[in-house]
Amino acid sequence: MLRIRSRLGFSGVSRPAWILLAGNALDAVGLGIFFPILPLFVEHRGGTPLLVGVIGASALVGNVLAQAPGGWLADRYDRRLIVVASIAAYGAFFLVYLIPIPVQVLPFVRFLHAGVGGFYMPAARALLADYTPPDRRGMIFGHWQASSMGGFLIGPTIGGLLALVRLDLVFVSSAIAGGLGALLLSTLPPGLARDEAGRYEGPTGLPKVERHLLWLLLPAILAGAAYQYLGGVYGATWVLYVTALGGSPLIAGLSLSLYSLPLVLFSAAAGGLTDRYGVRLSVGLTLFFSALFATFYLLTRSIPVVLVLGVIEAFLTLGGMPAVLAEISRIVPSAQQGRAQGIFNIFTVGTQAAGSLVGGYLFGYGIAYPFASGAVVCLMALAAIPFLGRNRQASEPAPVAAC
Repeated sequence: MLRIRSRLGFSGVSRPAWILLAGNALDAVGLGIFFPILPLFVEHRGGTPLLVGVIGASALVGNVLAQAPGGWLADRYDRRLIVVASIAAYGAFFLVYLIPIPVQVLPFVRFLHAGVGGFYMPAARALLADYTPPDRRGMIFGHWQASSMGGFLIGPTIGGLLALVRLDLVFVSSAIAGGLGALLLSTLPPGLARDEAGRYEGPTGLPKVERHLLWLLLPAILAGAAYQYLGGVYGATWVLYVTALGGSPLIAGLSLSLYSLPLVLFSAAAGGLTDRYGVRLSVGLTLFFSALFATFYLLTRSIPVVLVLGVIEAFLTLGGMPAVLAEISRIVPSAQQGRAQGIFNIFTVGTQAAGSLVGGYLFGYGIAYPFASGAVVCLMALAAIPFLGRNRQASEPAPVAAC
């Protein structure tokens, strides 16, 4: 039986896992610096709001298309090398925006940029599972969520300050963050061995999606898609919702920060509760509370109440996605972790995009309709709960070097 040979460190997390989490935080900082400034950059180059939307859509398409081959590569080759190469290339790609190209080419640039970055996620999550015992994966994916959210909390502030000085400093700083992340991740020990992963390739050596793997992941996909759909709705309409209630953009930003802070501080603890009490309870409660709070937003018109509800919602729902990611890591063999994460990402990124489109469309008919759609989707996803936690593998993660 394969065993983890790395010494478990603070809070039961191995040292390689901490390195991977730190690299992920740097990657999130780089994206956080860049993302909110991109519309200003496009406008500065003479682009229209429609072009900004096209650029955003092209990024989603590029990211989705990279998930399946990224997952296959993570199962076929050393996952550490995939992670380092993808984050390094993604960071370097920020410098492409400084080339004086026609603004109409930016959708294609963003498509390629997001596609390069799309190889990172399946390999990184699979590698994190390699470094963590199955009974601690809820906790470790809680740390993963916290590291991503922490980067997004810090990045936009840095990007805004840099943009006040000079716009091109935003892209240089994002590239530096990606380079530092790649440098840090290069110190990781290898994860799953190449020869073990190679046993699962198709007869032609090309990536494929096995039907049994998709069927196995379906309950987790349904639950995760509900969270991501609701996230897409909030991402498209939340600022509009707060300002429609009479709040300023500053208040809208404050509400997002207040919501994000519990996710940074307590996601790992919530994931630990999943490890202790099971995925069904965690996912069931968080989906229910997600639907409940989406309904609450329909009933209030008070900005202070909305701010308080957002914080409470964050506390009561932050364990949902770590529980789903841990479930995925437990129900498939170690050598198929990359493809499993890639398949999951295809559906969840797609439903997040659908949430953004549907939420924005429904908001035109009234501020209540987007939240109602999110509540309905979360309640429908409760049907997946009985099927979670039923196909757990006995496999252990791949051994990593002692440290």
